[in-house]
Amino acid sequence: MSIEIESLSKQFTKKGKEINALDDISLKIKEGSFVGLLGPNGAGKTTLTKILTTLLLPSCGEAYIDGISIKEDKKIRQIVGAVFGETGGRSLYYRLSVLDNLMFYGTLSGLSKPVAKKRIQSLLNYFDLEEKKNALVMKLSTGMKAKVLLIRSLVPFPKVLLLDEPTLGFDAESSEKAKDLLNEFNREFGTTILLTSHNFPEIDELTSRLILIDSGKIVQDCAPGVFKQKVIQEYIHLIFSLPPLPSDGFKMSQLPTEIFKKLVRDSAGAEVTSLKEKDGLNFVYEVTIQPIKYPLNETISRITVLILRASGEIYKIAPYMPSLKESFLAFLAMNKTNSAPESEAKEEIFTFPIQEEDV
Repeated sequence: MSIEIESLSKQFTKKGKEINALDDISLKIKEGSFVGLLGPNGAGKTTLTKILTTLLLPSCGEAYIDGISIKEDKKIRQIVGAVFGETGGRSLYYRLSVLDNLMFYGTLSGLSKPVAKKRIQSLLNYFDLEEKKNALVMKLSTGMKAKVLLIRSLVPFPKVLLLDEPTLGFDAESSEKAKDLLNEFNREFGTTILLTSHNFPEIDELTSRLILIDSGKIVQDCAPGVFKQKVIQEYIHLIFSLPPLPSDGFKMSQLPTEIFKKLVRDSAGAEVTSLKEKDGLNFVYEVTIQPIKYPLNETISRITVLILRASGEIYKIAPYMPSLKESFLAFLAMNKTNSAPESEAKEEIFTFPIQEEDV
């Protein structure tokens, strides 16, 4: 087992009030896993990451990385690489060059100078920073500093990577290169990666397991695809046109929205969740519809017949899987609703059992 957390809690005191940053968290992450950690601001994600990197002590509970207690900070730092989502590279030495910074941290992790230099040179080339290796860190752009921080975490080939917003400040091309490299470290070296990010496509693409934290507690633990299916049903994405109303003549027609919604509700037992004009001159509309009464395929059939009966034309009608971001925001909204005392009935509908990884 790569990471084991047992009843971990962390309390802070702010203005005389005790805050539970982490509240009795327990979880296990297998060696070689690529796991995403999500949660709103203040949920406890960064606190958990800092405890696992020995930068914070827990109030109670225990955690182990590769069988080593986090209380053995020197041993932990030999096997863990970390990035903490710094926009200004505050943990780097500003008055040292990029190469000097990376060599210092590389040798600090136990690497010989020749090995450290070879790895650093390769990673600088990979991220197009070779020309900046002798530049002072203070002269770098925000994105360049972020690249140096990620390189620093990778140089020792750590057994475990704890990444908190590692691509913050990266441009699109560099983000793609970072994703590819992290995937290769995970696949080739068996590196266990715990990734915290608000870049939802990044989490969705890279991770095979998703852990959600809210108010210091784990509220969901499953695969990203499973989470999306649980939280929000598949929608139907529809693009269609209707002939202009007789009274319109050659003027632009406005789809009578409420009438259309009622027709979809009555004929297909479904709800229109969004409707916008795509091409007003040709009376083309784009709609998302949520099946309610009937299964997805039957709902699609009913909507198809509805449009055909109205002498319309369908350009696209297909299932639409909500994004991880949409699912995450919907889950937080449901969780907030469920926390209200009067929401007991809704809790039965929206609260799912945590699906912990088989161990």
